[in-house]
Amino acid sequence: MQYRLVAVAVVGFWAVMMASLVRRWLLEVKPELIPGTYRSVLTRERENYYCKMGIYLAGGEKRVGHTETAFHYTDDGKHRLTNTTRLEMPATGLLSKLAAFGTDTVVVVGKDYTLERFSVAVSSAVLNAQCDGQVVERGKFLEIRVNVRGEGVEVHRVRLEKGGLVAGGLSPLLALPRLHVGMRWTTVVFNPLTLSPQTVELEVLHRDRLRWSGEILDTHVVEIRSGFMKAQAWVARNGEVLKETTLFGLTLIRERVEEAPNPKSETRNPKETRNPESK
Repeated sequence: MQYRLVAVAVVGFWAVMMASLVRRWLLEVKPELIPGTYRSVLTRERENYYCKMGIYLAGGEKRVGHTETAFHYTDDGKHRLTNTTRLEMPATGLLSKLAAFGTDTVVVVGKDYTLERFSVAVSSAVLNAQCDGQVVERGKFLEIRVNVRGEGVEVHRVRLEKGGLVAGGLSPLLALPRLHVGMRWTTVVFNPLTLSPQTVELEVLHRDRLRWSGEILDTHVVEIRSGFMKAQAWVARNGEVLKETTLFGLTLIRERVEEAPNPKSETRNPKETRNPESK
């Protein structure tokens, strides 16, 4: 009986210690491995990160535009993420009403890897809008003011997960940590069609081989879900998105870039250019 009690005590102590270590690993030691957060994206190896993807019509044969993303680390320890998306000719399907449209997104992230604010300018032949988002109520909510030219201001408020991502343009994915099958997370996406935020669910389904830029690469397939709409992305081992079918009926394919441009020379939203770090 005495030996049994000792064995139970040892096993119980081991279980408590393992649970503590796992909890500490998830919450403290490896937070950069949790997808869907700015900490998982803004890593040291991406300090001068730049990515350009071609935009193609369904089938991936006709290139109709491009999307560029850059990360810039400012002197005060904050981070700025910029995305420029351009469609160079009229598109089909859901984007037909925004033929030859463009978006310019600027996201400012604080030293603690949490979102502070963002702005999105949407322009096309039929629509011009300025959208500004601000984190409120101690980081619990994101308040978005949408100013459509000629129609006034509309305000949206959505719940924001701590450290959670907000995406603009055509993709909810910027870059990712190392993935494994079964991972799930959510991202808030500003939809340039509806000019409103929506929550997108993502899940790593399985692994697959992808031919990209003349190579056969091992990738994880991530499913992107929003309501009844679904899309997929093929993500390399280092977290780079190589190919993505979007919720808008277009396909994004990553392009090789020999030398990234200087982030300071990129076109900015006028409000951010005047005083990028002011509140």
